[in-house]
Amino acid sequence: MSGRENMKVKICGITSSEDAAMCEDMGADALGFVHFEGRSRSLPFELISEICSSLGPITSKVLVCKPANVDSSLAMLADSGAEILQLYSLQPEELSELRDHGIKVLRVVKPSSGEAERFASAADALVFEDGTPGTGAVYDYTRIPFALRSRSFVAGGLTPENVHLAKALRPYGVDVSSGVEVRPGRKDPGKVETFIRRCKT
Repeated sequence: MSGRENMKVKICGITSSEDAAMCEDMGADALGFVHFEGRSRSLPFELISEICSSLGPITSKVLVCKPANVDSSLAMLADSGAEILQLYSLQPEELSELRDHGIKVLRVVKPSSGEAERFASAADALVFEDGTPGTGAVYDYTRIPFALRSRSFVAGGLTPENVHLAKALRPYGVDVSSGVEVRPGRKDPGKVETFIRRCKT
């Protein structure tokens, strides 16, 4: 088998309870909820909390955000009802402090060894993305450092048609948003089903 047999699938940019339930029923391991000013899929904490409370205990709930410091990170996570932080901000020592609080942390980094290596030991996992954050830019996924792939999510520009390129790297998981949508913020059941099936088989 060319990919990682137990590769995790994270569906990001969830904006409704209906899409959350559909993705969960189809076997997504994690769902991502954006609270990030200027992002088209950004939701208020009240709605994120409502959706998270409707999900089962096995599905990981991830808050995608850009807090200013550790204290705001803790407050945002509490307000959202999520259990994992995916951060576009904070330095390695701050990530370590969050983990000392028992919080799991994903850190978004560029697909190069320099920045990734800075955060690798401080985060629970890395999320590799290129281009402007959240735009779904496609890039050469083989640029992701080999030594870090088993503790990383491949993100950015993934679709049911090209996820095999990420799968071949044997990452910990893959992260998709716009690639399984019928329009921004609305997931397409057919695309979600195909994406997850191609990841899991």
